[in-house]
Amino acid sequence: MNLIDIENQAGICRVTAGWKKPELPWEWVRRYWRDVHSPAISRRKGIYQYIHLQYDPVDASVFGQIEGISTSAPANAQLMWTSDVRYRDDAALAAFGGDPDEVAKAQLLGDIDLIVERSTTYKCVGDRARTYVDITGNATPQGVPAMPAYSIFLRQKTNEASFFAALRALAERWMKVPGVMRLRLSLCEPPDMEAERKAGYPIKTHPIEQQYQAWIELWATDRSVMQRLLTREDADAIMDAHAYPIIAYHCFVYQGRPTLAGLRGYPAVEAIQALGNNPKQKKIEILRWMYGEVVGEGPVDGVLS
Repeated sequence: MNLIDIENQAGICRVTAGWKKPELPWEWVRRYWRDVHSPAISRRKGIYQYIHLQYDPVDASVFGQIEGISTSAPANAQLMWTSDVRYRDDAALAAFGGDPDEVAKAQLLGDIDLIVERSTTYKCVGDRARTYVDITGNATPQGVPAMPAYSIFLRQKTNEASFFAALRALAERWMKVPGVMRLRLSLCEPPDMEAERKAGYPIKTHPIEQQYQAWIELWATDRSVMQRLLTREDADAIMDAHAYPIIAYHCFVYQGRPTLAGLRGYPAVEAIQALGNNPKQKKIEILRWMYGEVVGEGPVDGVLS
């Protein structure tokens, strides 16, 4: 299967986006989320794909001036990260919910109280979460994207059905624009706080007016490509389009198995690459000895080999 088909095997996505507590240094929050929290999440059962993204502030000029669409956001209400956790089906999601045991899970989810000021989890099911194009050639990016990449969070101006139909048409249009290298559209259900509470998550959901209804991940050959995307007609359905530049992109689980970053952490990946990309430290044999059967039987990306 190609990259698109592999990603679209996931039937359920849980997309969590938020910002840190104001008193915490952003650099240390970024490192903690990347190097401590995410490798632990990567061990949980049922995950098909797990991606963590970190952002610079909204780039309000990236689309140009589009009458009827707001592209700016208040400085104190801008997202700083997204965790995109995907599952094949309900059984996989249930396995995730039951792992680890309640005592360990409470300790793991304590990171939310430690770090998070506000965050919202959106569920996207079936074809409401779909990758339209991916010609980046990299199944599991790690670190700073190799080209301009954005998370575009959108709010609806119309009813949900009309908004979702408009965004599907928009995605079909954008995927044909020269220079678009990756495009994934997620259409979000309203947050289910009761479900989150039952799963043991601290409830820190944004007020309704700060919630989004859709998310687009977009990579392009250069920033100028973005100027050719939104049109005045899109303003009939879209109220806000906030483009967050992706400054760090980490795939920790791919096709149900942790990547090297998910196993050993991103600093280990950086160190291995810096000293000649030593293949011995990436071999399945040594990784299975270190981490057990979670490693699987063979390479899952361009790093594990």
